Amino acid sequence: MKIVRCPKCGKYIHKAAKCFHCGNTAGFEEISGGEVHENVAQEYARMDVLIEDKKYDEAIALSYTVLEWMPNLAGVFWLRLLAKYKCSTAIDLICKGFPCDEDADFCNALEFSTDEEHSAYEDIKAAVSQIRISLKKEIPEHEYSIKYATDIMQIKNTMQGEIERRKEKLFSLWSDLEDTEHSLYALEMDCRLLTKEHQMGLEKAAQAASAIKSEVYRLEECTAEKLHSLQVRMGNVLQQSESSKDSIDSMKKQHPWVKSFSDLVTKRNEKERLISSEIFSLSSYERTVQQTVSEIERIESRHKTALIAGDKYDFMNAAALLGTSTFNDILRRAGVGVGSSVNVVSEEKAPSSEINEIQSEDTDTEMNMEDYYAAWGLNED
Repeated sequence: MKIVRCPKCGKYIHKAAKCFHCGNTAGFEEISGGEVHENVAQEYARMDVLIEDKKYDEAIALSYTVLEWMPNLAGVFWLRLLAKYKCSTAIDLICKGFPCDEDADFCNALEFSTDEEHSAYEDIKAAVSQIRISLKKEIPEHEYSIKYATDIMQIKNTMQGEIERRKEKLFSLWSDLEDTEHSLYALEMDCRLLTKEHQMGLEKAAQAASAIKSEVYRLEECTAEKLHSLQVRMGNVLQQSESSKDSIDSMKKQHPWVKSFSDLVTKRNEKERLISSEIFSLSSYERTVQQTVSEIERIESRHKTALIAGDKYDFMNAAALLGTSTFNDILRRAGVGVGSSVNVVSEEKAPSSEINEIQSEDTDTEMNMEDYYAAWGLNED
């Protein structure tokens, strides 16, 4: 792969359609490179074509033949590096990232290169190192902004007061319910005392009727006089029973204590409903808090993964998290991608109203971890 000089920025790059430093597309000055042994000249040229065609495994296999004849050829190590990371151009490799301090092929390319070619490799190394530094700074800032967009700060500031308020309300409702139950019990005892006399009358009438029945069963014969006596006695029992029953029925319909009891029952039921509603609301609030805490944990885990990957020179994980616009800004600060744009598959940010919807509608939907990568990045600009 030949080295050319960009007339616009003066940087040395591998021959490409566009300078990845400044975006220039014309007037490149080709720099004469070292001679390639005639026995592997075709193989070396073939490696370049294979990489352009994305046949990376074939390119690596062919590189061993070239290295047998030219073990100190920097260009073959560069081509091996591209093939190893499945890249066809320098800008692809820079954006994807690679351990420029440790990779054997890149270190060999640096070691065996001279002059302009060496300068091109140094620029690539500087750009990759700068991107790594920028990502280590940008990812924590992005994590903070994503966390701040959730309700975690509001929950932190209001949770203690909210819990105290709900606790006081529950205790107040419970106290009111307890007082109502006591009032119901006292009124029930008063009503029982009020009807005790009539209930005793009903019991006495029942006992008298049972006695008359037993007496009739013992009779061998019944005279007219005896029949009349029994009828009179039974009439008195019926009259006593009806009188007690009518008195009790009248109390049920007209006595003011009955209405008071009914009102207390209605009040008790309303207190029970309010307590159930408050407990339900408290459970919903608890789920909302737990959802937000889980969300924060997912954000931290996602950014930690991207930060670790970026520290190991794997930039695409962080690029997907930060989005195209932010990643291109990082590239430009590293002197890469000016005048061009690198597209990455960025993650979509979840709607900021999601937690509020859970709280207002009492939904209990939780994010799946497998969907998280599509839920908490920034939208592409």
